[in-house]
Amino acid sequence: MIKHELKYCPRCGAEIECKTGSISICQCQTVSLSGEQSDYISNHYDDCLCADCLDTLRSECNLDNFNERMSSILTLHH
Repeated sequence: MIKHELKYCPRCGAEIECKTGSISICQCQTVSLSGEQSDYISNHYDDCLCADCLDTLRSECNLDNFNERMSSILTLHH
């Protein structure tokens, strides 16, 4: 039996239907994450997030990584 659970996104409060029993059709699967992005999100949240917040946090992770790389480059040149 497929298990679905109504939850609220801990970041924005949106109601989401978590499909733990059928993860391949869950709304979170619409956002592709690298291992690094997934780790970044897991370090900030312990529960399911809506696809919009996953997308935003993926971008935030990318921006943080870019800023760290740029800071390293600038430090090398001083």
